[in-house]
Amino acid sequence: MKTIFALAGAAIIVCGLASAEGGAERVVVPSPAGGHARQVNVHVLNNAIAVKTYGGSEVIVESGAHSAPSSDGMRRLDSPRGLTIEEENNVIEIHADPTLEGPLAITVPADTTVDLHTLNGNLSVEGLHGEVDTDTLSGRTELAGIWGTVVAQSLNGPIHVTMDRVDPSKPLSFSSLNGSIDVTLPPDVKANVKFKTMRSDIYSDFGMALGGSASMMKDSSGMLKFRLGFDDNLEGTINGGGVPVSFHTLHGTIYLRKKK
Repeated sequence: MKTIFALAGAAIIVCGLASAEGGAERVVVPSPAGGHARQVNVHVLNNAIAVKTYGGSEVIVESGAHSAPSSDGMRRLDSPRGLTIEEENNVIEIHADPTLEGPLAITVPADTTVDLHTLNGNLSVEGLHGEVDTDTLSGRTELAGIWGTVVAQSLNGPIHVTMDRVDPSKPLSFSSLNGSIDVTLPPDVKANVKFKTMRSDIYSDFGMALGGSASMMKDSSGMLKFRLGFDDNLEGTINGGGVPVSFHTLHGTIYLRKKK
């Protein structure tokens, strides 16, 4: 059964709506039956998205749009347009019309899975213990205190991730065309790491066993020679190997750090 929570003009359907600090609007999605973990999918064009966790069981969505005073002191009275929230089978879908201004702030239980997509906004997630999937065209990605797994993509923005724990059963992936990638992993992580880059430097303070592509080849005189090369791909293992971790960038520096 699908429940619709819509913030469009002055129409609010089956949902609590309250004014938040600074004139923002606040939508509270009630706790699910049975206490199952939720997934929150957010797809917007021009909005930043910030996700944080708390000890409650509801999902709280706040839009940063607010009515600024006009030059003569008058304020707009109707609510912001263009934010729609739907829930079905513990999956919450959040969509924003291009006319919706300001960032989205979403507060969720720690075990929530999030899938965040925006074209022209920054993305941030803090303290999540579920799966994190992010994609932005021109924004910065900041993920901190993550327990679980991350897939982070950006075209023209940097990616900065700090993971407190890693799910050994699911791969990690970090990709940016024109931005740096800075990832911190727990010191005891067991990982198979693959770097794919063309014009970038790679730095790490992990003790990593590196491998390359080995082959036998003939020189101009016909003699066989052994060749070991890395080309644009670099592979290695951390603590004996384990979860697949991939980095892919064209023009950005890669940093793989050991959490202190």
